[in-house]
Amino acid sequence: MKYIALTIGPIYKTLKNAKKPKELFASSYIFSYIMREIIQNFQEREFVIPYIKDKTIFDKGNKIGLFHDRFIFQSQENDLEKLHDTIEDVLQKISKELEIDVKSLQEYLQIHYLEKDLDVHANPIIELTPYLDTQELFFSVSQDTSFIEKLRRKKGDKDNFLTQGKDIEHNLEKLSYHNYYCVVHADGDSMGKVIENKNSIQKVSQNLFHYCQNSYQLIQSFGGQTIFAGGDDLLFIAPVVGKDKTTIFQLCDAISQEFDQLLSPATLSFGITINYIKFPLYEALENSRAQLFSKAKNELRNNISFQVTKHSGQSFEALVHKGDEAVYKNFLDFVSSITDEQDNTNFLHSIHHKIDTYKTTINLIAKDEKRLQNFFDNYFNEASHEEYKLFFTTLIAFINSVYKSETINNKLELIYATLRFIKFVKGDKK
Repeated sequence: MKYIALTIGPIYKTLKNAKKPKELFASSYIFSYIMREIIQNFQEREFVIPYIKDKTIFDKGNKIGLFHDRFIFQSQENDLEKLHDTIEDVLQKISKELEIDVKSLQEYLQIHYLEKDLDVHANPIIELTPYLDTQELFFSVSQDTSFIEKLRRKKGDKDNFLTQGKDIEHNLEKLSYHNYYCVVHADGDSMGKVIENKNSIQKVSQNLFHYCQNSYQLIQSFGGQTIFAGGDDLLFIAPVVGKDKTTIFQLCDAISQEFDQLLSPATLSFGITINYIKFPLYEALENSRAQLFSKAKNELRNNISFQVTKHSGQSFEALVHKGDEAVYKNFLDFVSSITDEQDNTNFLHSIHHKIDTYKTTINLIAKDEKRLQNFFDNYFNEASHEEYKLFFTTLIAFINSVYKSETINNKLELIYATLRFIKFVKGDKK
């Protein structure tokens, strides 16, 4: 049984050149657009990935790119030649829209494909992925950036795939919670566990499609904007606090729940950066990617790794393991514990200072929730502290769960970073 597999790039190199949100969107969307244009010519084939039986994936009104950077389908006679011709036609079409020489486009875009005969019992994803990985290693990326420059300058019309960029830019201008925004990368962990059964591949592909659609809806409802959603990869920009006053962490949790429901036993890890509005977008993008692949996707996986870079240039970061259910639940409760709009900087600073001053004592008593409760009752017993009962309840539960955890090495680092995040949201932004 013959299969054709294709990979396209260089996606990340192109994204890194974006200086504005609309450029970031257009840089991502064009790859999905190319994949859509190619796949449309093979709709009658049996696709392994992506899932195309839901024909809404081809709707030109889609506000995100739902096609990821690879596809695999069961080929028929002469399909390899047809694929070659289709790619040429698509690139010619884009060259006319962008008013760029097709040769420059061909040199910049890295589209590699192959056809291979597999045993009827073989798993095409497992068998063909190594070949695509190898071809990506030998990408020879053109230094000619005229393609990217054209992409930036092109305004588009009502039928042009770049038209989306204007709307994206307008929407993103309304994001920034107190002039700060989040860049979030998410990626599936241990996806091999989900696709190892050949008979389940079609269902997995379908579930990935639904996961992307559902994530887009969650992000949009929160007030964010999806840049890319394909397969188990997700990239979006969002405010720190959403329309419903929940934080970015509640949004990531909702996305995690969608993923877990559809794609268990695989898990989902996140890399989050929170940045001042004037912080370079390409740096925010790189930092978010580093938070994901260098920190969140460690040996445990299933993590949220976040970094906050303030206007002053100061930054702090931490990692939360979602697999540690007690810590993760209490973390989510704690970061949403102050819901009013007043500036709580002084109160939160005093909490941070007290924990730092008595950290030796806290190290000794933190596993005992009752003794921890007594500690905070003794030091915060003024009438003005009555309004913070919920805050103290969630703080104590969070500290207690962190100290009971066997997966967290630097416990105070996580506690401090979480406190600083709350202080950042509810007070000090400098």
